[in-house]
Amino acid sequence: MTENAQRIVLPDETPPLFPGEGVVMHLHPPRKSGPRNDVGIIVLPIQGGDYEISTLFANYFSKIGFQALRFERRAEWLDASRDVSELKVLVETFLADVSRGIDWWLEKADNRPKRIGLFGVSMGANTGAVVAAGEPRIEASVLPLGGGDLADILMTAHDEEINQYRKDLSARLGVDEPALRPMFEEALGPVDNLNFAHGMNADTTLFISARFDRVVRYANATRLWECIGRPKRITLPCGHYSTIVFLPLVKLWARRWFDRFLTART
Repeated sequence: MTENAQRIVLPDETPPLFPGEGVVMHLHPPRKSGPRNDVGIIVLPIQGGDYEISTLFANYFSKIGFQALRFERRAEWLDASRDVSELKVLVETFLADVSRGIDWWLEKADNRPKRIGLFGVSMGANTGAVVAAGEPRIEASVLPLGGGDLADILMTAHDEEINQYRKDLSARLGVDEPALRPMFEEALGPVDNLNFAHGMNADTTLFISARFDRVVRYANATRLWECIGRPKRITLPCGHYSTIVFLPLVKLWARRWFDRFLTART
């Protein structure tokens, strides 16, 4: 449930790379007075679904006094009816959308944050690494369940939705699933997070991995962690979805991290 969030749409000013309603965001105001009110947390979505995870964390940040700006996707990432090349366009459009959202937040919002952090789970962490690397206005990041080499993640993930995407795409194209790898690599190579994550501030990044993750495999997580510069890392003894057991701890770690690098410096 979204509590007291304002839905904001920034219409496209020029023909977008990927069509849609525009930049769609939800602004969650602080529900507790205090020094955290001057801190804003960008919350990025996972690759599919109904925004349950990102809404949960945006509501949590709002409840404890932060502002949160939660972003939607232009479209579902995994649609086998679309050309594989559109994956690159989706990533590029998403990055541009987040930048526009930050512009609006800092220039036109009623309560403008003085410092900004970023939080993204899974695909939100994957794309979040690119966002944070290229956006100097983001001063601290928490990235649970992220990994590097997006094409490899699509090929090796053991996940019902991703498995079905590979199956449907290979059927539509008339090729075996292994033949999808070079297509993914060609499409996602130019926007892969391993090309950009070295631009993040490792000192203010918290990286959370699941040791037995079969969606974003530990090897992929380690590649992104190393590319960022080996930031502080917490490894959980679980898989991707069983991380839900550690949800209270993830919330606690995120709160402490943002308090340390954002609240304490406002």
